[in-house]
Amino acid sequence: MTIVYPTGSFYPAQTGGPDNTMYWITKAITRLGHNAIIATTDRGQPETTPVGKWIDTNYGRVIYTQNLIHYLPFKVLGRAKSKLNEVDVLHLAMITYPASWMMAIINSLFYDKPMLWSSRGDLDPPMLLRSRKKKRFVIWLINQLVKKDKLYFHATCDEESTYIRNNFGKDSKIIQIPNYMELPDRAHVPKEHYFLYVGRIDPKKAIENLIEGLGNSAAFLASDFVLKIVGDYDNNYGHRLVAQVKAAELEDKVQFIGHRAGREKEELLAAAWFLIMPSHTENFGIVVIEALAQGTPVIASTGTPWSILPESGAGYWVDNDSETLTTIIDEVLALKPEALEQMSRNSLQLATDDFDIHAKAGEWEAAYLKVVGEVNAEEVIASEI
Repeated sequence: MTIVYPTGSFYPAQTGGPDNTMYWITKAITRLGHNAIIATTDRGQPETTPVGKWIDTNYGRVIYTQNLIHYLPFKVLGRAKSKLNEVDVLHLAMITYPASWMMAIINSLFYDKPMLWSSRGDLDPPMLLRSRKKKRFVIWLINQLVKKDKLYFHATCDEESTYIRNNFGKDSKIIQIPNYMELPDRAHVPKEHYFLYVGRIDPKKAIENLIEGLGNSAAFLASDFVLKIVGDYDNNYGHRLVAQVKAAELEDKVQFIGHRAGREKEELLAAAWFLIMPSHTENFGIVVIEALAQGTPVIASTGTPWSILPESGAGYWVDNDSETLTTIIDEVLALKPEALEQMSRNSLQLATDDFDIHAKAGEWEAAYLKVVGEVNAEEVIASEI
């Protein structure tokens, strides 16, 4: 089976979660003997990445293209379109990214290949509020011009499935598979006295609630613990957070340390007391698995699909208002060492048992078989909603 993936950016770029999640999928299905073809841009690529030519890798055949405008990646469209005659499935990522919806329309009009379309959080209500008129137009255009008979959507959680149906109809065909990842080697570093936020510095992440919650925790203020915020904060929201910290006189308790990647990021995750993800909404949050894989428990908001954390003894799933965050921080700081050690073991076990892409690759294989109409896919499909 051959699958083509047109996408705005791709591994080894680290511009967003899909860079890695799509890479882990293509690598896993390549190991199963299928063919992945990736057409992408050179956005976020290191200088050593060859641009403009097809490269054979252990995650498929990939081409990184240079485009004048990232949101109009005509070279991505051209390279992907040139492969449509020879593929079995077209797998798109993001709904409103032009390379995705344009390719879906081209395919519907001229090629009629089966499609699997990963939402990747693009339909979360806070995301649809940005450039709202443009996005509503794109969704209308998709509903008018993209054939639905061979279209399946991919969602990572129940909420995302609901968002898909809200925008594309109650009869939308959805395959629900959570994000999996290639688990890294564990960084064996000692725990240090800090909480950690890792991710985009964006209003939907509700980092201001976390800062306020920590500032109201007498236990936190009296301790030697700090909060480390990992992510590029050179934007309007980041500047507001820096001002918030200064106004609350928390400069010695909250550290903005910028973007981190690779082994440095893994060591930061491994040494953290807890990772905290206070987002208003998330379709998944791959950083949670990254933390669990390092034996670090997680505090995640109920706006994220991580109810499994308390069920597995690997963390907490709580409201993201500042008062609740203050309460949970106080509780965490009062944990006995043996309780924290047990949560660390539970975290590693959860990552290993439930989120290893190579152990779960059969679910993606089955999803593609389902999309192309292979009946035996029913036996192994993770979940069809």
